[in-house]
Amino acid sequence: MSNDAADEQHGTEQLPLHQAAVVAACARAFIEWIGPILTETAGAPESRLIQAYEDSGQPSVVAKIGSIVAGTYTVNRTKGKFEVADEQAVDRWAKEHGGMEVIRRRMPSWEKALLNSVRQTDTGEIVDTRSGEVVPGLVYVPGGRSNGRVTFTWADSGEGKKQLLNAWRSGQLNPLLDGLLALPAPPADAA
Repeated sequence: MSNDAADEQHGTEQLPLHQAAVVAACARAFIEWIGPILTETAGAPESRLIQAYEDSGQPSVVAKIGSIVAGTYTVNRTKGKFEVADEQAVDRWAKEHGGMEVIRRRMPSWEKALLNSVRQTDTGEIVDTRSGEVVPGLVYVPGGRSNGRVTFTWADSGEGKKQLLNAWRSGQLNPLLDGLLALPAPPADAA
């Protein structure tokens, strides 16, 4: 779901940005609080099913109540395959049968060291500071532009989260959070 769609679904597009941020911080606190519980509950059958598969070969279990089949948990199984167990033995066999090649490439550690030691001069040339030589083929890509993602950090080492949850519990945030915790209606085509 795009951020615009989330704004529309919860009515935050009408709020000033700082209030929308408070609503979003509350949602984040709820996810951090309830998310692990929901994740653990949703994965509850997994370890038991894996044990049943190992013990008796049971590959799946149906999530069913009455005549309603909600879904099936299935053990993911690996496919059989061949793999190299003795590198040297296979290398000897490959040499005898034309299966070897020599690959030339820059060493990743060398390239990393180079990129960490170059600087751009006033004339725009990129120079290796260790040797003073101009390095061809490099370009400087300036930072500072948005990469399309946003990071959230709780204030005061998590104290902001505690204060926010206390404000929620006291009812102070009720006008902002009206409807946030309500589950949306299922889609019309779910029936």
